[in-house]
Amino acid sequence: MIIGFITGILSGLFGIGGGIVFLPSLFFILPIIGIDSSIVTVSAVATSLFAGSFASASSLYNHWKKENISIKDGLLLGFGCIISASAIPKLIVNLDPTILRYLIAFFISLVAIKIFFTNDEKQKSYKEIDKKYLFLFGILFGGIAALSGFGGGIFYVPLFMYYFKGDIKLAVGTSTIAVVLTMISAVISFAILNTNWNSDLYQFGYINLQVGLLLGIGALIGAKIGVNFIFKIPIPVFKKIFSVFLILSILKILQG
Repeated sequence: MIIGFITGILSGLFGIGGGIVFLPSLFFILPIIGIDSSIVTVSAVATSLFAGSFASASSLYNHWKKENISIKDGLLLGFGCIISASAIPKLIVNLDPTILRYLIAFFISLVAIKIFFTNDEKQKSYKEIDKKYLFLFGILFGGIAALSGFGGGIFYVPLFMYYFKGDIKLAVGTSTIAVVLTMISAVISFAILNTNWNSDLYQFGYINLQVGLLLGIGALIGAKIGVNFIFKIPIPVFKKIFSVFLILSILKILQG
């Protein structure tokens, strides 16, 4: 629950699903509680998405209360995410993610550099993305988000920053819609793929309900605090913090 609480703060602050923190935690926790080594990797991804759905749903609700969200744009991206996030779990077991990891890391590094060195006076340099492309971007990044177990915020927020011409706070709020839809779609797909139930370990197929729920409950509480932080941090400072967060994400991805 402590890990979930910390992750919930990050989820509300950065518009992410929490996988950046959940995944390494689950790789440590799941073997300790007795999950078979043959499914630890897949179970970590599935459980991360399950727990992250709590954090992202809480973030979405709190951003909506503060009217820091564009519902139509978030849904347009999110519907694309549903398609690929639902399909990816069927491929994840047999896919070698090494090359994909490096491609993702390269993409995020470009985004981090762009955000870090762009100040408020240069916000007009952002080019607005045609609305019709949001759905296509959703199909592209939704699958990657489900594959990585991250939820997609590290992709969706920079995308919406361009769409909203540099408004990072609105980008964070709106991205939570796509993150929620990505995570829930992937979790449902994982649940359908494996319906075996282990009552001793509270393991439903690839999802560990015991660990996932505890992480999720903590995240529910922390997400509200994270959302409140956004409106207390000056935009230039927030951009620097977010770019550093992306760099840390890159290092985690390259670690595998």
